[in-house]
Amino acid sequence: MNYFIKDFVNNAFKKTKDVNTELLSKKFEIAVSKLSDDEFCKLLIISGYIPDMYIHDSSEETLYTKLCEVLEVVWAKQMGFKSNFVTQKSSYEDVVIYINKSVIVSDTKTFRLGRSQAAPNVKDFVKPEDYRKWLARYQDQTTKLGGLVVFPQLHEWSRGSDAHYYCSDKNNPIVMLPFHYLAYLLDSKNRLNYDTSKLTLLWDYKKIFPNKVKDRICYWKTINNQILHITGDTISNFKSYLSKCEEQLYDYTMYIIQNLKNEKKEINDIISSEIDKIEDINELKNEYKKYKIIQEITKYDTVIERINKFRINTRSKETKYKSFIEKIFE
Repeated sequence: MNYFIKDFVNNAFKKTKDVNTELLSKKFEIAVSKLSDDEFCKLLIISGYIPDMYIHDSSEETLYTKLCEVLEVVWAKQMGFKSNFVTQKSSYEDVVIYINKSVIVSDTKTFRLGRSQAAPNVKDFVKPEDYRKWLARYQDQTTKLGGLVVFPQLHEWSRGSDAHYYCSDKNNPIVMLPFHYLAYLLDSKNRLNYDTSKLTLLWDYKKIFPNKVKDRICYWKTINNQILHITGDTISNFKSYLSKCEEQLYDYTMYIIQNLKNEKKEINDIISSEIDKIEDINELKNEYKKYKIIQEITKYDTVIERINKFRINTRSKETKYKSFIEKIFE
């Protein structure tokens, strides 16, 4: 599953650079729908991380991001809901989910593992007024449930932020859920056979968030308690699942780092081989070799350094998320 989305993107660009994103999104939805529930959950857990070597704002990055939106649509359908991704991009939500006659507008976030910040700027994560505007378009819906932000776990604030504050507003309920929480909700559906329509209770902010919170732990304790109430699961099972997700995230992150190192070495070897073929003064060859290697592989060192700094604890061999799991259950 580690390169499932990336391989799909790479294959799409093998023959042409002018791809039809909407058509490929539909093909990707079909491909994902053929996965087993276990495979799909494993894919969800590690989703949302744009390959770091993609050129910023490139066609590859655009397609990759769209395919992460498609994952959310497939998840919603497997939960028994109606859902579709939105083709218009300017000033529109990414995904629409219908739970019975209630509508949810969702923004699917994707970031690079090697991003230079531990967490994104809040304005890049959630804009409350956008959700009000998106929901206003659904005049024919019986209930405008609220908003949803789906994001990759390793890009959350370590303590608290305005994002948690905005996402605990009872007057504009916006639920933030990392991709692996979607996996848990689907896994629990298959394991416990709970009534998935009760997920609407996640947006019952007048009850669960009578006041806004800015503290990360407080936010997730509240969300987790409501999820346990909805699914009927035990704290032990929930915590165990999150821990398994954390282990998979760590393995995935280390896999990405190792592949970056391998690509870096391959470039190093190719350049060295090219320079060694030059029949010239040795000193000139060595200097030119150093120069060209630095030009080609510095970006790999930067990405690996950022991943190690912001996403994992190298000593304890776990992600930054591991120690937090113990704090969000009472």
